Amino acid sequence: MKNNSKLKTVVIIFMIIVFLILAGVEIFFRHMDSSPLTIIGGADGPTKIFLGKDKKDLSKEEQENTKQEIKEKEEKWQALISEAKDKGLLILVNKDNPVDENYKPDDLTAVKYYAEDRTQASRYMRKEAAEQFNKLSEAAKQDGYEIVMTTAYRSYGFQKILYDNYVQREGQEAADKFSAKPGYSEHQSGLAVDVTSPSVNYSLSYEYGDTAEGKWLKENAHNFGYIIRYKKGKEDITGYNYEPWHIRYVGETVADEIYEKDITLEEFLEEEQ
Repeated sequence: MKNNSKLKTVVIIFMIIVFLILAGVEIFFRHMDSSPLTIIGGADGPTKIFLGKDKKDLSKEEQENTKQEIKEKEEKWQALISEAKDKGLLILVNKDNPVDENYKPDDLTAVKYYAEDRTQASRYMRKEAAEQFNKLSEAAKQDGYEIVMTTAYRSYGFQKILYDNYVQREGQEAADKFSAKPGYSEHQSGLAVDVTSPSVNYSLSYEYGDTAEGKWLKENAHNFGYIIRYKKGKEDITGYNYEPWHIRYVGETVADEIYEKDITLEEFLEEEQ
């Protein structure tokens, strides 16, 4: 009798377990039939798909909309890049890519904010770059920082004087690490500018990157279309020593991309090929 009683108890327990398992499976499939499952990401968030027949059709429509949005954004991006190239904002001037000796931008415009003890001839940039630099300086001032230019546009002849003096003083090998040969300087493009602040006595100093103004510049320059041109750790790519004071105008779209990826102009242009 005792054995029969135990057997009945085991059977009852087994039936209860089976019932619970079946009930759980049914609830699971009901949930799956009505709940979204995230499987892929889209430009504006994850794309949701559903297991129900009608919802499957809806998810296909959603996925097509997402693809269309991505395509439109890509086309807009390419249009902005093409516009920047057409304006000449992405011209690459480095040790391998010179500009002609007689090259001079035809829209040079005076910059408003500059160090007083620098030559007046170097206070010019291409119009768009000058306007954006003025906005950058004004935004810095609102945040309590003074950022002014020391030199922007340099002619071929002026760059030659600078370079020759550096070579005579430092030797060519040393000079080539921080100064460009005439025709190979970004300053001749009218898109580059060296900046400074009172914290470094309006000089060009490697310590500038550690100052409050230098940190502000690094974090905010891209909002005005500028990049830190010669980054620390990228010397083998740019060919020059780290220069926290040298910024280059490329337009906001490209500047944002370079800032977010922490890359150089050379790397960006190589990706775009």
